[in-house]
Amino acid sequence: MSTPPIFQRTQPWTNQSIRLYHGTIAPNAPAMWRSGVKIEQGRVGTDFGPGFYTTTIERQARSWAWQLANRRRSAAVILYADLDREALAGLDSLAFVRGDFDAEDYWSLVTHCRSGGMDHARSGSSGFYDMVTGPVALAWRQRALFAGADQISFHTPAAEAVLNAVRWSTIP
Repeated sequence: MSTPPIFQRTQPWTNQSIRLYHGTIAPNAPAMWRSGVKIEQGRVGTDFGPGFYTTTIERQARSWAWQLANRRRSAAVILYADLDREALAGLDSLAFVRGDFDAEDYWSLVTHCRSGGMDHARSGSSGFYDMVTGPVALAWRQRALFAGADQISFHTPAAEAVLNAVRWSTIP
């Protein structure tokens, strides 16, 4: 009996780097190349609070960039970087696997942050997790998600240092 084709194409696990995408507009990209990611420029009222948002899905970053470009009447830009998993493993992280209607912990944080919460309510100096990973809210008051979307957000100087230790490139 032969192995099904899908299993023959699976690459062996090597703890390889993870590619993250960021959708933005043309005026923002040169500043990022010159001075790097600036966490403090993140907007309030986002799913996981102010920070730098990425995704593992290129088409999702394209959609984010396109939406922003239409609002700001600018050109869309998609940036990407390959980050070492070991560097990410050193960050204090919070991960949400589920975002269905009954995922109370996920929706509690999203509601807190979308309602103007300025941190993750952690004890300590910053009040933030370095990195938060999870689904993307579509309509947070109704507890609805974007299907097939993900987000990895970065919120602290430690996270900023990891992001700025790699080279960010542009996808045409």
